[in-house]
Amino acid sequence: MSISSLLDLTRAKEFAFEADQLRKLVVTFEQSLVQEMAVIQAGLASGEALKVEHALHALKGFLPLFATESLAQAMTELYQTSREKPLEVTGPIFTALVPSLKALLVEVHACLSAL
Repeated sequence: MSISSLLDLTRAKEFAFEADQLRKLVVTFEQSLVQEMAVIQAGLASGEALKVEHALHALKGFLPLFATESLAQAMTELYQTSREKPLEVTGPIFTALVPSLKALLVEVHACLSAL
């Protein structure tokens, strides 16, 4: 497996003591990441700030287990922004993070192939 730039399973491995458990955690993470990104994008498109905030809260909660500290911190800051600022501020910040989140998904797929 290649060196990952965004995926970091160090903290996830603290919860999974066996390879099978780790694989299940990563599969769950992959599904959640795809789902929450879709919810955020739909919420931004329809102007539903609470929907966006809740999905960002979910991402903020599980990203630290699977992503580098810098990406997890960016998500934490974005969640805080979503609570304090209007969607017009949150939306562009999320959009700027999408390429990193998509790259993370690519790394997750590669990881799952290797597990």
